[in-house]
Amino acid sequence: MIKFFSTILVALMLGLAALSASAGSDIQIRDPWVQAAPPSVKVLAAYLEIKNDGKKQRVLTDVSSPAFAQVGIHRTVMHGNMAHMEHLKELAVPPNASVVLQPGGLHLMLTDAKKPLNTGDSVPMTLTFKDGEKVAVQATVRSGQKEDMGDHQHMDHSGHMNHNH
Repeated sequence: MIKFFSTILVALMLGLAALSASAGSDIQIRDPWVQAAPPSVKVLAAYLEIKNDGKKQRVLTDVSSPAFAQVGIHRTVMHGNMAHMEHLKELAVPPNASVVLQPGGLHLMLTDAKKPLNTGDSVPMTLTFKDGEKVAVQATVRSGQKEDMGDHQHMDHSGHMNHNH
């Protein structure tokens, strides 16, 4: 009988620990999606909203996906009439605020898909924060509205393809 109660107690404690770990995150990811492109396009872009409901700044330091050779955090910067990609080592998300990654601005650059992606496919990604927290997301491949597409494949990515994380 004592063995039964101690087993129940351990199970309850483990259950509460798991619940508090998953419920303890201040980070919410909203509307993750990947811009659809022809199979010949080697660089794709992903967009999402990172919401920080906490009282401390959170810093995104890495993004990975088993579907791509590399994933980087980038920002579109205009130099004259030409859009350039600027690699960011990290992305700060202020307390009680959101950072939106969207066409023409901040985005995730997905390099060298391991297989062709079609509209409706799901792309798993893991977002890693400076404090070690990892947040798994599933981004859906979809075509954006014409004004949202941003001609990402025609932008200058020189110097940003072989960066190290």
